[in-house]
Amino acid sequence: MNTEISKKVTTSLSRLGKKFTGLLLLLLSLFLGFIMVATGPSAEPLEKTERAWPISVISAAPVDLPPTLLTYGRVESKQVARLNTNISAPVSEVLVREGDRVREGDLLIQLDAMEGELTLNVAQANHNRNVAILASVNTESELANTLTSQYQELNNISQSKLGRSLDLNSKRMISDALLDEAKREASQVNITLQQHLSLVANYPNRIAQQQASVDESEARLERAKLDLQQTQIRAPFSGRVIQSSVSKGDRVLAGATLIEIADYSGLEIRASVPSEIAFRLNQVMLQAQDVHASATVDGSKLNFILDRLSGDVKSGQSGIDVFFKSSAGEALDIGRVLNLTVDMPIEQDVLSMPIYALYENQTVYRIDEERLQAVRYEIIGDYVTADNELRTLIRSDEIDAGDQLLASQLPRAITGLLIEPIDNTGTSLGIN
Repeated sequence: MNTEISKKVTTSLSRLGKKFTGLLLLLLSLFLGFIMVATGPSAEPLEKTERAWPISVISAAPVDLPPTLLTYGRVESKQVARLNTNISAPVSEVLVREGDRVREGDLLIQLDAMEGELTLNVAQANHNRNVAILASVNTESELANTLTSQYQELNNISQSKLGRSLDLNSKRMISDALLDEAKREASQVNITLQQHLSLVANYPNRIAQQQASVDESEARLERAKLDLQQTQIRAPFSGRVIQSSVSKGDRVLAGATLIEIADYSGLEIRASVPSEIAFRLNQVMLQAQDVHASATVDGSKLNFILDRLSGDVKSGQSGIDVFFKSSAGEALDIGRVLNLTVDMPIEQDVLSMPIYALYENQTVYRIDEERLQAVRYEIIGDYVTADNELRTLIRSDEIDAGDQLLASQLPRAITGLLIEPIDNTGTSLGIN
């Protein structure tokens, strides 16, 4: 019994010893950890610094500049003649082809003149006949006027004879048969006189009628001459042939276009501009000021001056056509499309900004104490520099001369962003 109690006591003491051993080890570990922390080096906390974004800046310098309108223009001629003929005839010869230069009066196409010559001969013969008839009627009129006095004298004689016969018959000195004979003779002479006077009075009408026939035949003769001239197609002005649609042997119909000629001394550029732009251009022209435009053609810069504006909006267009005069002549080809640069009226106090310095919602950024500040602006128009750089003209009441503006494209641009200017690109005109 005692032995069993002794074994239990020994077992309990052994378990208790193991528990205290583990506790002592835990306390020892905690003590050593505290000593290491207390005696180890101390680390300073890291300070977070704000990133400064490197940018290019541009100095604001408001100036007076003309906005630039970029549009397309088509080369046209003020005069394009589409030559035709009013007769039908075979083509005898074609003397020019497309692209040839011609002078005013040059023969371009010769049509067969045989039919025209026959028509002219018939018209000439008919006219000659009518002229001869008119001359004959005039001669008859002159003769009738000359014989009038003689007819009147014969009538007077017959009337005197009738008077004597009446007197003798009343005295019973002649018979009634002789009196009747005297009356008949007097009546015949009077009728002849009246017929002659009527003929004389009608001669002016006959002459006028025949003169009308002469005039008509003369008109037909002139028409025949014109038709004969139509067999020769000549240049109405100096220029270039832009189209020829006939060849030798073709039979042309009346009214059909045979050849087209353009006057290269009167070339112009037609361009379409918005209605509000056209209004501004018209106001400048009313003030007797020139509007200039330019285009680069085959490496050469050509200059133009606004000549006039169209009076209406063409069907299918939203703008109004404007026309620029050109003195380039042969340097341009009709139908060619040009990239036209038009100098608009000068605007006061504008900034010429690179496109990459402009942000959405019509915003630019001013630099204030190395931080960005958003500024709203008004778009005035485009502008092309002497180096052919496309810029945008803007105006803002919040920007003063000398202000530093952001000239870089920052994806995270926002008011208050810290920046670091690393490059000054010059003034707002891009002058380095």
